[in-house]
Amino acid sequence: MAHHQHFHAQVEKETQGPLSLCQQINAATREGHDKINVMIMSRLSLGLRDYKLYREGILSFAQVYKAFEDAWIAAISPEATTEPRIKSALQNLYSLPLLRTPQLVKDLEYFSDQRAHRLTQPMWPARAEYVLRIKRVLSQKPHLVIAYAHNYYMALFAGGKILKYQISQAKGFFPRRGGMTEEECKDAGTNLFSFEVPKGKEDLLRSGFKDALADIQSTLTVEEKTGQSLSPAPSLSEVLLKFGKEIIQESRAIFGNNEMLILELDRFCAAMAPPPRDTGILTIGEDRELAFVRTHKLEILFVMVFCYAAVKLFFF
Repeated sequence: MAHHQHFHAQVEKETQGPLSLCQQINAATREGHDKINVMIMSRLSLGLRDYKLYREGILSFAQVYKAFEDAWIAAISPEATTEPRIKSALQNLYSLPLLRTPQLVKDLEYFSDQRAHRLTQPMWPARAEYVLRIKRVLSQKPHLVIAYAHNYYMALFAGGKILKYQISQAKGFFPRRGGMTEEECKDAGTNLFSFEVPKGKEDLLRSGFKDALADIQSTLTVEEKTGQSLSPAPSLSEVLLKFGKEIIQESRAIFGNNEMLILELDRFCAAMAPPPRDTGILTIGEDRELAFVRTHKLEILFVMVFCYAAVKLFFF
């Protein structure tokens, strides 16, 4: 109870007025989001040493996208028995350019040098367990598609351009295929981060998706948002105290499962990892360190000279 009160006080302090469902998700998953971000960025330079390692990484998440996107499409199909309000909300949220499965298949076809790559049932334990969980949960509670859509698409909207740029700058990373130019190879291997909309319209896709998420707030009942039926109508405080249920709870589980996938990649890819080589890019941490050195090089030089003088004075 104390934890919930602390959370409630924190989010009320950070935002004035009622929290939207998206804000509740963000607040509840902040720690998990930060942890996964660090895990991914710390492994990026390793993945860019050999495209086969990167291919395994995107294959893990391709299985995830396929599982929840297939469930989403099934839930809004004409023959679906999804509760009408939920079906309407999911239809409003759906947009063909959002779907990442077709884009990931293109990337896998390029990195595997296959013309028709098929996402078969995953064989690695963590992949298989997560995919089965997604299918089971979304078949029972299709409104939880919202948790997957929010977390996996907003992550790409937020950091996809930066990742695409870093990957495209890696020296010798993209394998040459069938007379393709270097730029064609880069395009062929970064479809995950590209949305098939007219040039300059990505911001409209993002804003439209966020607006649709906001509209869902008024469509879903409190029971679907929090997992509990509250009567009479709950106050904001009551909703916030229930933030760990249903959609928000599933969002937190998503980050735990992301961590499980990454740790599995660590185990299976350890034997595949090539010796270190210069990829020509810096991770965010390395970039910050280098920027600090460049900015404060005179101060660093002074400290080094001072330390050297102190050592000479006291020990020699």
